[in-house]
Amino acid sequence: MSADLAARLAQIANPPAPTPEPGYKRALRWLLVPIAAACCLAVAVLAGSASLSGVVEGARWFPALVVPILALHLSAAVLRAIPRLRWAAFPAAAIVALLAVAFSEARTLNLGNLPFTQWVWAMLSEAGMQLATQVPPVATSLPVAFSVLCFTLAISLAVELLAGSRRLAMLSIIPITLAPIIASLFKQEGAGIGYLALILLGMLGYIALIPYLFAPVSAKHARVPLPKPRTLGILGITAMACISVLLAASSWMPGFRNGMFSEGQRPSGDLLASNVDPLINLGRDLRSNSGVPILTYYTTAEKAPYLRTQVIKDLSADRWEPSEDMLTSTLNGTTAVPKNFNELNSTNELLQMNWPGGISTSVLPLPNRAHFVQGIAGDWNWTYETSVAGLSSEARASTNDISVTYADLFINTEMVRNIGQLGISAAAQLPEYLKLPQDPDNGLEPLLQQTLNEVFGQGGIPANDIDAAIALQHFFRSGDFVYSERTPLREGYDGANSRVVEAFLSRRQGYCVHFASAMALLARKAGIPSRIVVGYAPGEATGESINFNDDMSRGMLDRSIEDGTELTGYSVSGKQSHAWPELYLNGMGWVSFEPTPGRGYSPSYAPEPTPTSTPQESTAPEVPTERSVPSASASATPTAQADAVGNEAQDSFVAWLVPVLLVAACFALSVSPWIRHRQRQERLERVRRGGDSAARALLAELQAIGADYREPAGHHESAGDYTTRLSENHPQVADELQTLKTVVQESFYANRHLGAEDSTILLDALRAVQENLRSELSFIQRCSAFLFPNSVRPARPGKRPRINA
Repeated sequence: MSADLAARLAQIANPPAPTPEPGYKRALRWLLVPIAAACCLAVAVLAGSASLSGVVEGARWFPALVVPILALHLSAAVLRAIPRLRWAAFPAAAIVALLAVAFSEARTLNLGNLPFTQWVWAMLSEAGMQLATQVPPVATSLPVAFSVLCFTLAISLAVELLAGSRRLAMLSIIPITLAPIIASLFKQEGAGIGYLALILLGMLGYIALIPYLFAPVSAKHARVPLPKPRTLGILGITAMACISVLLAASSWMPGFRNGMFSEGQRPSGDLLASNVDPLINLGRDLRSNSGVPILTYYTTAEKAPYLRTQVIKDLSADRWEPSEDMLTSTLNGTTAVPKNFNELNSTNELLQMNWPGGISTSVLPLPNRAHFVQGIAGDWNWTYETSVAGLSSEARASTNDISVTYADLFINTEMVRNIGQLGISAAAQLPEYLKLPQDPDNGLEPLLQQTLNEVFGQGGIPANDIDAAIALQHFFRSGDFVYSERTPLREGYDGANSRVVEAFLSRRQGYCVHFASAMALLARKAGIPSRIVVGYAPGEATGESINFNDDMSRGMLDRSIEDGTELTGYSVSGKQSHAWPELYLNGMGWVSFEPTPGRGYSPSYAPEPTPTSTPQESTAPEVPTERSVPSASASATPTAQADAVGNEAQDSFVAWLVPVLLVAACFALSVSPWIRHRQRQERLERVRRGGDSAARALLAELQAIGADYREPAGHHESAGDYTTRLSENHPQVADELQTLKTVVQESFYANRHLGAEDSTILLDALRAVQENLRSELSFIQRCSAFLFPNSVRPARPGKRPRINA
């Protein structure tokens, strides 16, 4: 190595000592940087947890997270900034987490003074049971709020564990995204763009502070320069670009503004569920198309009965679910249950039920107007107002065969019409069953009135409730509505509430939940008390039968069933999950109707209208053969079904085509930068090793930098001429270029090769040249140089070939 080069390298290797940073500035940097980084992480974690609002009902649980999360990240960040105490950062964060758990509001539930670990386990177990037995949004309770606190603290600890290493710090985004992923799975509105944007901003801020977090702060070391305005501008543009991508993706990709699955779907299946969840899981069961029998039964009735599991009374709330404030009687074993119905013109029928796999839920499916239940082993409860039965855990485990006696209505329309004229009107008896949902946007009320005008025509609402109810049932089964289990899920109005009914009446496609909900609201608008019943439609005939005998009659209060009477066998699976409305008719009590086309059967007091046959018309099948089928109008069947299937196929194709194209585009754009990065790393590694190939790798990287940033080497230009031209065009880095030129020429022509100990000086010089060339380009040109580097393009005729040294 020449003396001049050695002197130059010595000058570069021993730069003037940096001016020490004033003490107050060091203290300010030491204080503000970790606080800012901790706040960025805390914002990202809290934004992720806030996205769970909707998985857990309300937001009362969220304020309890703010102080513990801030304290955890602040304590860890401050300790990490002190070199001698860096090891204590994570233990301090863990101590803060334990204190937050120990002093949470849930400690008031530790009435038995359990040890800490047992109490925590008991609280988490209770929360797990509540989460497993409810459908999101899960009702807020102390155990549920406690579980969310523990979940968020665990995420923060995982973030701090990664943040302790500079190489792993950027991976902190992985645990932070766990909560939004859960939200995207179980919320109808998805994770939420606002929450995701806050997570993104928090992580970008933290990433920008990483160089300062791990930089030394003592006076013996040079301070890390503050970012230039151009760098801050690039960071801001990156943030806006990322948020724009989120907004664009949210318009079509599920998980952002629409949930990945149907509204409130839970992962626990039927695990100890206290209800079917009346309206949400019902749609899931239907779409699963599972034919596995849940129960089998034999009945003496000519038509298989509907089996009820829950009744929804309050349709004015935001969330439609069974009421828990009704009077319930605790019964034991074989019992005659209290009657709340009129047995006028009804026949006494028997139902023998069996669960092949055991009873898996606490609800007991029973026919309407049941009045005697035999075979339950243990305690069970009976809700008088809704005729709903529930089993205790003991009874559920011990019971398998049940016999039920029930009254099956055998009446006609004229009889109900005559009885309805007697006594007090139904509306005066049950005002709570006439409440309509709140309608702040005034979108539902006009739509209900408009639909009623369509149902009843110019004559207005009939004077008799049975006529009005029949007209509503015929309206939904007339052919203007399409039975579809997929359309509500695809278009985001699955489930049941006032907004869902509004969407259903507008689109006129849905399944039993939507038909039952819409008829119940229209009946209330017409002045008829109504409610929604959830359970199972009549089962499928198995072709088996048994005969009634003395053993079956033992213990029965009513011996009207004769020996030898045949009982027909049926099986019930998830495909029979069903919802239907019940209307209160004066003199008759609660009476069931069937508005859903192709499901169940129309009751005798509300028969289907007699069609007027023409040569062009045909009768549509009553039981749908497809998973998305139209109603009974034969002329509308092919068109409606084809449109529904066609639209679904088109939407599905577009939904998958767009992300596939975006992924393909992202992959194509990343190929050239990846190749350029690999080439650069290989060359720089050869420079670090030194030897006879180091100078060639150094020159190849210099030429690649020039090609990328619009200063390519000429086809016949030597290394000396190229570095001289660059020095003339960019005098700011003339010294660095002269150093590189001398090293290359010494290696090429004098066999004085670069040593490994000098690599740091030369790599710094190479980096300075790159930064200078890059800074003279516009933002668009820099992006183009990164995405489409000229150094990795195939050489064109007449151009200098790429150097692959």
